[in-house]
Amino acid sequence: MRRCDNCGSEVVPGDGFCGTCGAFLSWDDDATPTPEVEVAEPAPPTAERDLRRAAALVVPVRPADETAPAREGTPTEPAPLDPTDRVDQPTAVQPGRPVAPPPVVRDFTGDPAGGPHDVTCPVCGTGNPRDRSFCRRCGNPLTATTGPPRALPWWRRLRWPRRRSRGGWLRRLLAVLLVLALLGAVALAVARFAGPVVDAVRDRTATPEAVLPSEVTASSAARGHPARSTVDGLNNRYWAPATDRPATGEYVEFTFDPPIRLLDLIVHTGASPQQDAFVEQARPAELTMTLSTGDGERASQLRLTDRPGPQSFHHVAGGVSRLRLTIQASYGEQRGRRVALAEVEVFRRP
Repeated sequence: MRRCDNCGSEVVPGDGFCGTCGAFLSWDDDATPTPEVEVAEPAPPTAERDLRRAAALVVPVRPADETAPAREGTPTEPAPLDPTDRVDQPTAVQPGRPVAPPPVVRDFTGDPAGGPHDVTCPVCGTGNPRDRSFCRRCGNPLTATTGPPRALPWWRRLRWPRRRSRGGWLRRLLAVLLVLALLGAVALAVARFAGPVVDAVRDRTATPEAVLPSEVTASSAARGHPARSTVDGLNNRYWAPATDRPATGEYVEFTFDPPIRLLDLIVHTGASPQQDAFVEQARPAELTMTLSTGDGERASQLRLTDRPGPQSFHHVAGGVSRLRLTIQASYGEQRGRRVALAEVEVFRRP
């Protein structure tokens, strides 16, 4: 029994590759004869002597001219051979170069098919015992054919059953209706919430822009203190109701055409930004802001501090066509004093 030179496993005589490691095996001594080297034999002494003798006789000889004198040095007859010459030794001859015969490849065509449990090579189709890992003919691995089948991915297993049943069309119809219902729900959610989400992102990233109302009106106005004074850009002029009695319920209203998306509101109270002039008139302490939009009206409360200077309020609303500020409470209100609202700044989303 032979053994593999690479891993030492036993191999069957005649196999081209090891069944354990797949290494190429050397050719069998029985199948491949040892190359023979042909060496040229030296010529025998008698043949060498004959060759020398023939070379000496080949020299051309002119016929002798009786009238012309013979030239000196011209041989007229072959020189006799010197018996002392040693012609019995062979000369050196270069040996022939050995040529290895072509390898003899074993033909597996006539091999028997093997037992019923043999593994067939997927490349060359040669039968191999089940204990081999590599093909005995081409050396390709056999583990891919003997291993368990690989499971299909989940997306390839999602197929309709091929068997025909009476309720197959009903299941398909229900599946199609379910898919359509899911698509409709997604489309409805996008239509319902996409707009508010986009508006919220734009409200946070946009820079507010100041806007002037197209019209300013008031419930009443004292002489020299019209409602337009709240948007003239000067905080030493103010709007005041016509009465010096409690101004609860008095309002100033701003109209926007076209409607705007409100982002911020800045309110200046009092008659002047200077502290001594600021306390000469009453100041609003609480305002009700009423917004008129396409969806109706909605109100919110603005609580003010009793100090000069701007007071900011962040309030987001879309489609605002009118904004009304109604006085609900006041600071320093007494007889002879009116509630002063100096400036109202409105900011929209560009």
